[in-house]
Amino acid sequence: MTPVGIMTSVCAVVLALVLSCERAPAAEWKFKVVNKGTYPAIEFRTKEDDDWSSNWISERIEPGETFDMDFGTDKGNCTVRTQIRFTDGSYFDADVNYCNVGTLYIHDKTLSAD
Repeated sequence: MTPVGIMTSVCAVVLALVLSCERAPAAEWKFKVVNKGTYPAIEFRTKEDDDWSSNWISERIEPGETFDMDFGTDKGNCTVRTQIRFTDGSYFDADVNYCNVGTLYIHDKTLSAD
């Protein structure tokens, strides 16, 4: 077999292996949460089927702190109503498109993302 024939055979085998591999699952909704608000955030809840979830955070997020969030899934509607509650008793809720979030910023009365 010629060198060109060997390379063609090797390329064919590699291509067959690549095409036969299973696709990796889509990335789960993992992102960073940064508290840019005035007070520590003590609750982070999401709403599904008209019910608020349990608190997603176990410890408060102090102003200036970053928290790693992992919803453990990438299934469902990307836009989820999200509620933030602070130590001073204030809270707000807003829609968040989690399919596009790398970092979620908590402000005193709003959320922003990039």
